[in-house]
Amino acid sequence: MVATCNQTVDGQTVLSRSVTSLLAVAGGVAVANVYFAQPLLVTMGRDFGMGRAVLGLVVTITQIGYGVGLFLVVPLGDLVDARRLAVVQLVLLAAALVIVGTAGAGGVLLAALAAVGLLAVVVQTLVAYAASLAEPARRGRVVGSVTSGVVIGILLARVVSGAVADLAGWRSVYLLSAALTVAVMVALYLCCRRATGRWPR
Repeated sequence: MVATCNQTVDGQTVLSRSVTSLLAVAGGVAVANVYFAQPLLVTMGRDFGMGRAVLGLVVTITQIGYGVGLFLVVPLGDLVDARRLAVVQLVLLAAALVIVGTAGAGGVLLAALAAVGLLAVVVQTLVAYAASLAEPARRGRVVGSVTSGVVIGILLARVVSGAVADLAGWRSVYLLSAALTVAVMVALYLCCRRATGRWPR
């Protein structure tokens, strides 16, 4: 069964809890990408022959990309449809993660990580989108739930990336995240499309 974006309660359309949870998961998955690299620096440095100074850029450039995204990408939510913006961001984020996971040169890795940071600001789009879908009486709870997913993603990112890297290598962390990002994007799209025939406004 596919979750529906909206449910009818007492004659009013409200955002379903299942989709609120899905938005929270999507936010957690997206923001985790900003923090995955920290436990992987030594392995990355060994693979690419990077010195300590360059390794520092691996983390810094991702965060710089995120900061740039806050100024350049997030404001687009006021100009274009938020649901389409979120889908595009998630697709591009997955593509950037694949490039990170398959990078053969340090320059490609750094450029892709900058793109990951830039596109990870989809978190902000998802929070705003959830708020726009929620009815006024539950808006604070919905935003809190999605934000909690984001915080959990931040807290678990380093632990998960370290564990996955120990089992299958550091590249698998980003390739797995790319797969999860696509899965979440498809789930968000289908849950609303099947229920309403289009994304709700």
